[in-house]
Amino acid sequence: MKNLLLFFCLGLIFSSCQALRDSPKYKFNDGVYKTRDNGRKEWAYIENKDDSIFVYRLAKGFRRAAVPVKRPKPKVYPGTSSEKVIEASRYWKQSLDVDVLTMPFKFRPARSSFPRQLSNHLNGALYLGYRNDVYELAYKQNPIGQVSQQITHLGFSVGLATGVGVTPMNPWVTKDSISVEYDGFIWTKAVSIIFAVDKLNFGLALGVDHLFDSNRKYWIYQGKPYLGLTVGLNLN
Repeated sequence: MKNLLLFFCLGLIFSSCQALRDSPKYKFNDGVYKTRDNGRKEWAYIENKDDSIFVYRLAKGFRRAAVPVKRPKPKVYPGTSSEKVIEASRYWKQSLDVDVLTMPFKFRPARSSFPRQLSNHLNGALYLGYRNDVYELAYKQNPIGQVSQQITHLGFSVGLATGVGVTPMNPWVTKDSISVEYDGFIWTKAVSIIFAVDKLNFGLALGVDHLFDSNRKYWIYQGKPYLGLTVGLNLN
């Protein structure tokens, strides 16, 4: 059972690597974004062309309006600039978030006479949440005087995660109700907050675990809350 879980978790991670390379989440791709102009929230369409970024301001109700015959005049952000200071602009968008997560560490509070535990056992989970991605478009000058475009990406997501894992089963975690030691198969469920910096997703999860086998009635952590550290790869 443990080997099957290992292959399952590795398969999820490896299959997500190709999706990550094509993922639009961390790239400032073409599309509709929200922004602010003089303190007012507005909509803009982003178009990447050659080494420049074209920003088209969209009027209210643009989704219901017909496509204009004449393309509006864009604001152009070139890949490099002769200007030393160009005001930074911020754009953001909301979307559905689908991730593959693992929890390298789980903190479990003390139970009865058993002390607090920090576990690091094999696990994997799928995550579904609501995400906000923010892109800051700015220009910075390097030490030799070249001014080039820089895009900084940050993401924030809240949602639910569910998956499988293993946990050590022994007399100590069952109040001496069993006399053997083995790796038990568990189902985990959690509420998670995820932060994204470019390609990497990491965050915190508050969840519970349920043991699948008949010794679940003895396991001191059955259905008890834990706090986990999550890392993951974005699938969409």
